[in-house]
Amino acid sequence: MVTVTKNFEILQPDDWHVHFREGDMLHMVTNYSSRINNRCIAMPNTIEPITNTIKAKSYKKKIEQASKYNFNPLIPCYLTENLDSNDFRLGLQNGIFFGAKLYPTNATTNSKKGITDLSKIYNLFEILEEENSPLLIHGEKVSENIDIFDREQTFIDEELKKIRNTFQNLKIVLEHVSTAYGVNYIKENKNIAGTITPHHMLLTKKDVFFDDKINPHHYCMPVVKNETDLIELRNAASQNNNKFFLGTDSAPHHTRDKTYDLSSKPGIFSAPCSIELYAEIFEQENALDKLETFASINGPIFYGLPINSSKIKLQKKEWIVPEISRYKDIEVKNFYANKKINWKVAN
Repeated sequence: MVTVTKNFEILQPDDWHVHFREGDMLHMVTNYSSRINNRCIAMPNTIEPITNTIKAKSYKKKIEQASKYNFNPLIPCYLTENLDSNDFRLGLQNGIFFGAKLYPTNATTNSKKGITDLSKIYNLFEILEEENSPLLIHGEKVSENIDIFDREQTFIDEELKKIRNTFQNLKIVLEHVSTAYGVNYIKENKNIAGTITPHHMLLTKKDVFFDDKINPHHYCMPVVKNETDLIELRNAASQNNNKFFLGTDSAPHHTRDKTYDLSSKPGIFSAPCSIELYAEIFEQENALDKLETFASINGPIFYGLPINSSKIKLQKKEWIVPEISRYKDIEVKNFYANKKINWKVAN
């Protein structure tokens, strides 16, 4: 591995998958996510999901007001079977919605109002295709007879392939892809890309599940998988493949909601150290020269947006990730808490 001993710059990144939450949590997340990113896709699975243009405009305004920087949150529409299709189309046409997010029912936090039967929203997929707007997918099929580690592959085989075959011009993002199977599917199919989180490139299921307990701060949906999956994700991110880009899936929960069993709320909060973790991973892969492509270029090109012109500087500097992030009464344990990282964004 080549050791980089000096600072380097990259074009300002974007984070194409962030859970900002609501209230005081939103303020805390915004301060971390907007410290380096120009744009973030703000996931619409709030307690009352973002299902119409009024809610989308309100949510965007709250995030903008919470930021200290010139920052652009992008809001997808949360798809439901009873969505107002006229409002949905107008929201896409007027830039109020940044595409749409598909949550299978009960796949993750606040997904109870998601989709059980995809055929019931094919009319919405048609609208997305006609408006050249992206479909963002939480790609897991949830059922009592599907193992938690097989949910992504099952969704691809039983649901995503149908969508892809029916709507061949629809732009699709398989978010937080977590398996080698998912990576290969993205590589082999047109009009589809994937976001990759830092935690799926740093953890395996051995870091989450032990005996009859879990590590709740490594517990997320989709869960991290095997070493072979981790290796394929690292290769996909770091080998200059234009079908993959940065999406942290930074998803905070208050420490009181993190328990050592499967009743724990799933989600990993990486925003305080996200770009630094990516730099660490890319250095380990001897691919720091590819970081800018992954973090700052592939996403805008896929989404048809301008590439950022400003830059950020990364310093070769050891630091320890703080254990806890706090804001007012909010307390969240950070991913990589109390561990050393060798890169730091320069102020």
